[in-house]
Amino acid sequence: MDRNGCVLDVRDLRVSYHTAAGPVRAVNGVSFFLRPGERLGLVGESGSGKTTTALSLMRLLQESAVIEGGEVLLDGVDLLRLSEEQMRLARFADISLIPQGAMNSLNPMMKVGEQLRDTIRAHQHEGNSKVAIDARILEVLQSVELQASVMDSYPHELSGGMKQRVCIAMAILLNPKVIIADEPTSALDVVVQRQVMETLRRVQEALDASVILVGHDMGLMAQFVDRVGVMYGGKLAEVGPVRGIFKDPLHPYTQMLIKSLPNLDMKEDFRGIPGLTPSLLTPPSGCMFHPRCPHAMPRCSVDVPVLAEVKPDRWVSCHLYDGGQA
Repeated sequence: MDRNGCVLDVRDLRVSYHTAAGPVRAVNGVSFFLRPGERLGLVGESGSGKTTTALSLMRLLQESAVIEGGEVLLDGVDLLRLSEEQMRLARFADISLIPQGAMNSLNPMMKVGEQLRDTIRAHQHEGNSKVAIDARILEVLQSVELQASVMDSYPHELSGGMKQRVCIAMAILLNPKVIIADEPTSALDVVVQRQVMETLRRVQEALDASVILVGHDMGLMAQFVDRVGVMYGGKLAEVGPVRGIFKDPLHPYTQMLIKSLPNLDMKEDFRGIPGLTPSLLTPPSGCMFHPRCPHAMPRCSVDVPVLAEVKPDRWVSCHLYDGGQA
C-alpha cells in the first residue's frame, strides 16, 4: 500500500481475547492507512473485528483483550509503544473516539459542561482559566448545533441526537488529527441519523481531520466515506474507493454483502448470506470465508490468501485474484 503522507498507518495488527476456552483471535493481521482529511469506513457483519480494531487504535480494550503485535503509527509515532500516561495524553488531543451508545458513554451524574471541562483539564495545565475553557466549550457546542444551555443539562435531559452531538463535541474539543466513530448512529432514527452524520462531516472538514467510521450499514458508508475496508473473521477482505466497491465489488463476501442490500427497483425475495460467521475460537483453515463462498476452490481450504493490490487502489484477499487455480 502507498503509505506516503498518510496520517495513520496500521500494520499487521493482531488482537486476541483470552477466554477459559482458549484465545480468540478477533483481529488477525489487519493493515490499512488513512490519508489526511480522508474518511475511511470499516464494515462487516457482527464479530468481524471492526470495533476491536477501532478500540485497539485507542488502546481502550477490555482487560481480557491483548494486543499481540503490529504497529499503529500516528504521524510516525507508534501508539502501541507509548506509556500509559503518554497514551492518555494522546487521546482526544491526537486521536479521539465517538463511542457507540452515547447514553452509556456520558456520566449520568455530571452535567455536560463539567464533563467537557474535565476533558480539557486532563490535557492542559491547571492555569487555564474557567472563562477560557468555557469559551472553547461554547464554541464547540455551537459547531455541533447545540445551545449554550446544554452545558447545564444532565445527559438524561437530552434527546438521543443531542447526546450524540455532545459526544462529537467532546471528540473534537482538542482538535485531534484522527476521529474514530464507532457506529455513531446505531440507536437513532433515520432522520436524526442523517443530521448527526452531516454534523460529523461538517466538523471534520472544518478541522481537516481524518475519520474512521465503523459500522455495518453499507448505505451509510456509501453516503459518507471515501474508501471502504470490508472485514470478515478478523481480517480485511477488501479495501478500495467507495464507488468502486459498490459498482464492482471483487471479493465474494463483498459481492454478497451488496446483493443482500434492499433494492426498491428489484422486487425479489430478500437474500441474505447463507451460512454462519466463523468461530474465531476454532476458525476454519485456509480462507476464513471458504465455507460460505460460492466460488471456493480446493486450495481455499488450505492456503490463507494475502491482501494484495489487484487494481490501482483496490486491495483484495482472495485466491480468485492471486493467479491460483483449483
